[in-house]
Amino acid sequence: MTGIWIAAGLCAAGVVAYIVYCLRRLGTPTKGASIDRSMRPGTALVVIDVQEDFTRNTGKHAFDPGQRDAVLAEIGRQVEAHRMAGHQVVFVKNVFRDWPVIAAMKMSAGGIGTPGRDGLKLDRTLAVGNAPVFEKSIGDSFSSPQFEAWLEEKRIGRLVLVGLDACHCVQLTAKGALNRGYDVEIRDPATLTTTPDRWTDLKGELGKLGAAFA
Repeated sequence: MTGIWIAAGLCAAGVVAYIVYCLRRLGTPTKGASIDRSMRPGTALVVIDVQEDFTRNTGKHAFDPGQRDAVLAEIGRQVEAHRMAGHQVVFVKNVFRDWPVIAAMKMSAGGIGTPGRDGLKLDRTLAVGNAPVFEKSIGDSFSSPQFEAWLEEKRIGRLVLVGLDACHCVQLTAKGALNRGYDVEIRDPATLTTTPDRWTDLKGELGKLGAAFA
């Protein structure tokens, strides 16, 4: 009987450890091999998590509709301008895959961003065209091996980031890029966040790490 209780305790501890790991991983920037900037002359506009589960959310985590529409319009202008300049444009979507995160999102945010939802699609205003779309399940876009491989294939060394949430996936992607030696610029008018006060502090932190803002 004692052995059963020990085994049950170990299983419970393992589950708790896994939950903590998943939640911590969600908000931690990734690390990777440093790129050779001299071999990466290209620029890519990276549009992060502009999905209707987030942009059209009407719950307590909803964006102000007027601000949202202004930012979506600016993102559209950025997409058009970068295409006109001959730059690559890439879209990244978030779909939570770890069950502790899925459970947390269902309990706290109505399940937005979880598998099977129609709102996982990119916002209706985006001119996606034939641009590549990659999926991630945590904050940093570099958690997608396919995204990182595409950047290498296209010889991209400079990233221009737009999208949401600035205080989460945008800043985590910026840090993941800086960790690898990319040149990073964040187009501030083309980002959204539900925590603007925190974004002010994070911009200072990212600037010290080498990110530029426009």
